[in-house]
Amino acid sequence: MTGNRQEALERLFGLAGRVALVTGGASGIGRGVARRLAEAGADVAVADLDPVRAEGVAADLAALGGRTCGLGADVRDEASVTAMVREATATLGVPTILVNNAGIYPTSPIADMPVADWDRVMATNLRGPFLCTREGARAMRAAGRRGTIVNVSSIESMHPSFVGMAHYGASKGGLNMLTRSAALEFAPDRITVNAVCPGGVETEGTQAAFGDGLKAQLEARIPLGRVATPEDIGGVVAFLAGPAAAYVTGATLVVDGGYLIS
Repeated sequence: MTGNRQEALERLFGLAGRVALVTGGASGIGRGVARRLAEAGADVAVADLDPVRAEGVAADLAALGGRTCGLGADVRDEASVTAMVREATATLGVPTILVNNAGIYPTSPIADMPVADWDRVMATNLRGPFLCTREGARAMRAAGRRGTIVNVSSIESMHPSFVGMAHYGASKGGLNMLTRSAALEFAPDRITVNAVCPGGVETEGTQAAFGDGLKAQLEARIPLGRVATPEDIGGVVAFLAGPAAAYVTGATLVVDGGYLIS
């Protein structure tokens, strides 16, 4: 590849000089996102409820050549989120890429669902991104830096896949609207806000469910013939975080291998 082409690719898709903060980054989609961002040149702060695993992922990413750190954080807790952004800034610099990935999906039919389960899902999947977006945008604003926020939503926000995910789907539907509202509010600050909506993704959390035949059922319906890897989702997040997507905001991008159109 000639020097001019390499430079053009870096101008369009490179993230060198950017600091990224990924919540829920110690496993699953979050880990795939963190890897793709690091591969594109970003310095990456990996935040997770499990600080030991977060530090382990950060150490793995450091082998790619960038600066990294692992942080313990509970996105449901306001003080924890504030501390997370402060610590990431002190260690790597102001995060100008925020990926709200942390989420949970315990299954329960509505008729049997304890209120505590509903509240726990909403606290993690919707309150968490709100708190992180608020604190992340404040930091970007204070630094006068152009920024990018990417929310990891789900196709469950658009179409229910099966019984037991009502609280999850509702939380992700709310996240889609938070994405659009935040995009409108922060556009004057040169902060873009978008969401990605994955379909089936093979992670540590989904492997047990996939083991009972669900994976084969999903892949039979997916036009591309397979469920996603975390890195598939990470690649789309890296695109949205980069210069090529600088004019994209308020968008909800489905990443499901064609599942919803089949």
